[in-house]
Amino acid sequence: MNFYLTRVIDLIDERRGRMIAARLNLGYTGMLGILVESKSQRLISAVKPLLDALINQAGFWVAEPLYKRVLQLVDEN
Repeated sequence: MNFYLTRVIDLIDERRGRMIAARLNLGYTGMLGILVESKSQRLISAVKPLLDALINQAGFWVAEPLYKRVLQLVDEN
């Protein structure tokens, strides 16, 4: 199977897109997962400033417990 058909990155973090990917047995990664993985791969130096910009400037909504958990995962608490 083609590599591009085995992995879907759900950049818009949309519920419908995730449901379709799951129904097709395709993997997906949401925005928070992309930020965490980007730091893990040393593509970015910090998640918090980017996450805060998404929330404050782009209207991205993240529940407070999830926000804290993401920062814990990347050692930025």
